[in-house]
Amino acid sequence: MSAPMRFRKVGALGRGYDVGQVDAFIARALGGGVSSAEIRSVGFDLRLGGYQVSAVDAALDRLEDDALNGEREGDRRGLGERGFVRDVTAQAQVLRARLARPHGDRFARGSMWERAYDVEQVDLLCDDIAEYFDGGTALSPDDLRGAVFATRRGSRGYSERAVDRFVDRVVAVMGRVS
Repeated sequence: MSAPMRFRKVGALGRGYDVGQVDAFIARALGGGVSSAEIRSVGFDLRLGGYQVSAVDAALDRLEDDALNGEREGDRRGLGERGFVRDVTAQAQVLRARLARPHGDRFARGSMWERAYDVEQVDLLCDDIAEYFDGGTALSPDDLRGAVFATRRGSRGYSERAVDRFVDRVVAVMGRVS
């Protein structure tokens, strides 16, 4: 992807991603040297008349997939096939250990007044991830990227940051084996 990306804008009164921020990041990503983790974690301010969120998010998913492919091939060359498999397996085992925890105890709880994710919904997704790691179900990075959870306040839910970091790590491992 070397040509500049163009995105549709929302209406003048609609809120979308900040045009300047998106254009600057996309230009940098297309120029190379941006990791899949950086693409996965980028955020943009919402502005009136900005770019359509869904279109930009879809483009970022494609860019992330391209970056993951390049990283995977680089890791395979650098580590050799056996070393690569050993490394990915070790990462998956660390993630799988968290999934073995009981429902309701998989992540830190949100702190007072902080938005948090619904525990039951997160645990259901974690069950799907565990089945994926065990070879029992098909799951894609897009399934995880598109996961949405109801919010709760404070200790009634899992910390958003902890869940988001975990899901990002699962997506990274999935990308390494795709």
